[in-house]
Amino acid sequence: MKKKLLLISLFFILLASIFVSVLIGSVNIPVSEIFRYFASENEVYRKIIYEIRLPRVLNAVLVGASLACSGIILQSLLKNNLAEPGLLGISSGAGLGAILIFIFSSSIPFYLVTPVSFVFAISATLIVFILAKGLNYKYTNFIHSNKIILAGIAINAFLSSINGFLLIVAGKNVSQILFWLSGGLAGRGWDEFYMTSVFALIGLTAAVFMAKELNILSLGEELAVSLGLNLKLVQRLSIIIASLLAASAVAVAGIVSFVGLIVPNISKMLVGQDYRYAIPCSIILGALLMVFADTVSRLIILPSELPAGIVISFIGAPIFIWLILRNKQE
Repeated sequence: MKKKLLLISLFFILLASIFVSVLIGSVNIPVSEIFRYFASENEVYRKIIYEIRLPRVLNAVLVGASLACSGIILQSLLKNNLAEPGLLGISSGAGLGAILIFIFSSSIPFYLVTPVSFVFAISATLIVFILAKGLNYKYTNFIHSNKIILAGIAINAFLSSINGFLLIVAGKNVSQILFWLSGGLAGRGWDEFYMTSVFALIGLTAAVFMAKELNILSLGEELAVSLGLNLKLVQRLSIIIASLLAASAVAVAGIVSFVGLIVPNISKMLVGQDYRYAIPCSIILGALLMVFADTVSRLIILPSELPAGIVISFIGAPIFIWLILRNKQE
């Protein structure tokens, strides 16, 4: 009962944070304007709320929820609390797609950044999966988690080296590329939300329904198989869901670190190892953290703004160090 109350409380805190985030910024908006879309006489307020801030905040919710949910699935699958979406090359793959669009922006429409990043992120994960599968012995019925980690590290390093080379030869586009790679939601609107929300919602829903299988998997691979779990299927579904979620988030916001790493660990501290509660808790906390970081990024150096990914790193790094020290003490 306490866990359910905690989840409900966090959900209402998230709703309040969305409400506040829509109201504040370089232009502060009266609360009454939120409820006066058709009656409002101030056209500027209406455009700021419904064409700029609301889609941006909803994008922040989806990005944070997707990254956190992807992280907790990967941590369960790989038996590693340090696992996060970047481990599978998802971030580097999406970054490669975005960099190519920026470099060839004169001949390729800029609005293709989001869909191309999404395709490259999924492709990177597919390569990791194929490579990890090839590293296993023929008689095994599943992919060992260490193989996935090793393949992910290799592909991530390879893609990062390509991205580094392209940054050097990018010329005048390098500032745009660096801003995108820093992670943020500036300029993200309804188009980006519509492009990725379907994939994100499918992934989030599937993750919630997979909680029972992840609970069994947490007992150990051999015991899970003896209990009747189709380990091969669960592995494939977990990788697909985690990749879909992370690719959706990175395609919209660029590379945002720490959300998929620290939020799952905090969620398990709050509600325990039961994934029926840990997954919803991660989804809500991830969304809450991203909305908070995006709001702070808009306020900290008015009238300009920081990429939200930088704010997340400022918040996430100390929390990550604290988690390491806490685990060491335990």
